Amino acid sequence: MAKQNPATELSPLDQIRLAEAEIMRKTMTAHEDAERRLSHAHTQAESIKKEARATGTQAGKAHYKEIVSRAEEEARAIRAHAKNQAKQLEKKGHTRIDKAVAYVLNIILGSGDTQ
Repeated sequence: MAKQNPATELSPLDQIRLAEAEIMRKTMTAHEDAERRLSHAHTQAESIKKEARATGTQAGKAHYKEIVSRAEEEARAIRAHAKNQAKQLEKKGHTRIDKAVAYVLNIILGSGDTQ
């Protein structure tokens, strides 16, 4: 006599219950797997955001240093230009003082030539 399959020995209602239990088990397994994958995705997203923040911070600091460096260079150029103008004005001032002194001396001494 051939051995019968235990599932065929069950009533149709018991077979449905057995199938439902198997589907529930597979559903729970799939749900747990989805939860694990979601948790892993959140962890990866946090890591990516942290890396992006660090990269952004580095880029921001580099950009800030570049701006400060350009501003310092511009300030040096302005100071050099101002110093150059001051020297030129000082030379003109000395020349004019020399001419003014000569003019006053000519007037005082009465040489008559005031040019």
